[in-house]
Amino acid sequence: MTGVPLEIERKLLIEEPDLAVLEAAATSVSEIVQTYLVEDGWDAERVRRRQVRDASGEHLRLTYTRKRGRGPGVVEEDEREIDEDTYLGLLARTDTDRVPIVKTRYVVPWAGLQLEIDRFISPRSLWLLEVELDDADRLHDELELPEWVPVVREVTGDPAYTNAALARP
Repeated sequence: MTGVPLEIERKLLIEEPDLAVLEAAATSVSEIVQTYLVEDGWDAERVRRRQVRDASGEHLRLTYTRKRGRGPGVVEEDEREIDEDTYLGLLARTDTDRVPIVKTRYVVPWAGLQLEIDRFISPRSLWLLEVELDDADRLHDELELPEWVPVVREVTGDPAYTNAALARP
């Protein structure tokens, strides 16, 4: 272990949910543009521009993230907030083999979990649901999801459904 925090999550491919129900259930909605960078010793590096709407109003979050896979559903994740100048400087390292991901994220509290439901707009259209967990032992627990979330299949650990892979045209 390197001391980098772990992100433990399940990921599911879903069909488009009822948008009115989703909007009503969401505690925040974010418009995200995620740009991948040429990696420097990590599996993926990115910058993210996130316009968040929540109970406190609307605000901009800029982040820089590095990830390294540790196993299905588990990655080391080094993420930090950055300022506009740092964001623009990091964009100079944009990976030209990938295109920015544009998506809308709905955060929905459900049964003690936080569901992140992403509507991918570009470079392709699809819906993914992510559930972050606090323990890798919970990766195989049964998930009880709202009935208005139409699950197609679980894609946890499927490399084709990482955001970095989805950014390849």
